[in-house]
Amino acid sequence: MYPLPPQAEETQNQAKLIVNIVIVVFLVLGLLLILQHFHFLFLGDVPVLGDWLMDMYERIFGPPHILILHGDNSIGDWVTVRNRLAEELIFVSEELDIRTAGSELKILLPRYSLVIVEDCRTMDKTILLNLDEYVAGGGNIIWVGDAGTIGDVTYNGQQIARQGGWDRDIVCVNKQTMLSCNCSTVKAGSDCIVQDDKAEQTKLTFSNRLGVSFLENVEASEPVMNIVDTRHWVVLGLLRSFTLKNVDLFASVDPKYDAGRLANIVDDDGKIYPGVVIQDKFGSSGMVVYFAYAPEETMEILKPLVERLRY
Repeated sequence: MYPLPPQAEETQNQAKLIVNIVIVVFLVLGLLLILQHFHFLFLGDVPVLGDWLMDMYERIFGPPHILILHGDNSIGDWVTVRNRLAEELIFVSEELDIRTAGSELKILLPRYSLVIVEDCRTMDKTILLNLDEYVAGGGNIIWVGDAGTIGDVTYNGQQIARQGGWDRDIVCVNKQTMLSCNCSTVKAGSDCIVQDDKAEQTKLTFSNRLGVSFLENVEASEPVMNIVDTRHWVVLGLLRSFTLKNVDLFASVDPKYDAGRLANIVDDDGKIYPGVVIQDKFGSSGMVVYFAYAPEETMEILKPLVERLRY
């Protein structure tokens, strides 16, 4: 065989180089999309190409789905949240009344990268457990005010106890009187028995997942919001302090970790309360963001959070 002429050989080498470059580009793009899909990075942060990469991601995986859980009269207006977010962000919004969720919720949750829990003070313990498992599996939650702070404990369709706060204890029932009884008296032949419901046999402290422990609701007239961590990506570029004009009720909480505090609320008397607490450490668990007030009143904080967490 005769060797290729120098020009033909050079052309062949250039073709191979182009093919190799194209392969590398596709491999890099594939890797970036996979990292986005498993929440290791946010493609929107990539300089210059961020918007294009996010558009490609949505074309491949479809628009993100957000679930809004709501229930009884509580802090926040979930309809306003949905409508205001839909004005600026693309996503498929689905809502579910927590009072009718039942056992289907556990099946539904894995479909969503983000769940917003707002306007639902009373919550069944099974649902708290479902949400706890959802976050442990990588799901993200935005939790509002006093949601989930009251739970009815039932037995055979009858309410036997009402527990306040997220810290939910095991409740036992006297099978004769149908009233709650001291679980320490449970023994063979005793009328006091542990409930059959597995959820009620499980000790739960959901406040550990939220990073806060609910204390009470506070009435205020135009409280002030102070950004505490000005370097956090959520609040970059925002004013250090501004008035919450439409907030007249917010939750007073005891933060489990100050390191996650993003903003404080200052009431009319100058008292300081945690306003936004965020748990966004890297790991297998998802992110939890707690708003002590209705987040729809500060879209400049809510929007960047949802923009990322919806994926």
